[in-house]
Amino acid sequence: MTNLRIVTSHKHSKEPLGDTSDIELLHAISVDLIAEQDSLALYGKIVDAAISITRSQFGTMQVLRRNEDGAGSGLHLLTSRGLSPESVAFWEWVPSTALSSCTQALKLGRRAIIEDFETWPEIVGTSDLLAFRRAGIRSAQTTPLVSRDGTLLGMISTHWSDSHQPSERDLRLLDILARQAADLLERTMAEEALRERERALETSVAKLREMQVLQKLLSDELGHRAKNLFAMVTAITSHTLRDLSDQAQVQTLQQRLTALSSANDILLQSNWKAALLGDVALAAVRSAGVAGRIHIEGPDVEIGSKAALNVALLLHELTTNALKHGSLSVGGGSVDLTWRLEGKYEHEVLRLTWRETRGPAVVKPERRGFGSRLISAGLGGSGDVIVAYNHTGLMCETSARLIELRSAE
Repeated sequence: MTNLRIVTSHKHSKEPLGDTSDIELLHAISVDLIAEQDSLALYGKIVDAAISITRSQFGTMQVLRRNEDGAGSGLHLLTSRGLSPESVAFWEWVPSTALSSCTQALKLGRRAIIEDFETWPEIVGTSDLLAFRRAGIRSAQTTPLVSRDGTLLGMISTHWSDSHQPSERDLRLLDILARQAADLLERTMAEEALRERERALETSVAKLREMQVLQKLLSDELGHRAKNLFAMVTAITSHTLRDLSDQAQVQTLQQRLTALSSANDILLQSNWKAALLGDVALAAVRSAGVAGRIHIEGPDVEIGSKAALNVALLLHELTTNALKHGSLSVGGGSVDLTWRLEGKYEHEVLRLTWRETRGPAVVKPERRGFGSRLISAGLGGSGDVIVAYNHTGLMCETSARLIELRSAE
């Protein structure tokens, strides 16, 4: 005949707590628990209170956790009283397959009482019984700690060195203590989970910062190498074409390389993903030394790397032409470079306008060189360009779908 008892929680709201000393004991325990802030000390005080209520020699508090492989669950020891270091190590993790009052309570979800381990048939001849003998434990009770929404959180157990049956008074007080312990355990578990998330976030932020530092280092190195490459290409071009009779063509080529180098510098800052049209435009006109004579205005618009290079070369050609033949070739001339967005969503279009004023009358060139073909290709190479050779100066308007300009290819 087994001496294992499984009992349900008492409805102590309808039963007397006992004499005045019981009420005073519960009040003292509640005050002590509320005042404690350290979670480990809090668990210890809960076990001390359980031992005081049941007049036992040992006590433990456990939390329900998943196995490391996630295949099952077990009970992890939070704190204990009266156990030797060897016993603490043995019961630090109690699998659901072990034989004890806590695993019986875990299996059935209710309080388990074992009046005498020596007369419990299931435990005879097992390592669990030897562990209880080494610890000096003969009997035990385990009360589940259940949250207010019905979730099993853990267990609180008390153990006696002799066979023992706890009184109804002890069980009623344990129920009240278990209610407080479950609330406190749920709170501390939530706080620990929050701290764990904060630690994980801090780790992620630290790694992100390390990556950003490394990324900047690599970007700076890439920018430095790109500048050296452009400088080398320019030098090779100058040396290869030094005997060319028309050195103006050599200078034009070098200026185009400079415009590409400026656009490359801007793209490097965004890892060649996107660039602001305003930054690309300003760099293009600055490379020609006439930024003060070109009024630039338009909303913030991001464009992809290919479009940024196209815009840089297009504006370089327009600026060069204005310096040679247009409004920037005379002292009072100027240029308005503006852009605007039209349409919505996938039909949104960027329209860029170059308008020269107070310059000499311009005429359409008789032959089309590289610069003219580049201007005619427009922003995205689709040729959606309007060029007007007015007596007040050149007007060039080019447009393209924004979704195409934002493409990296």
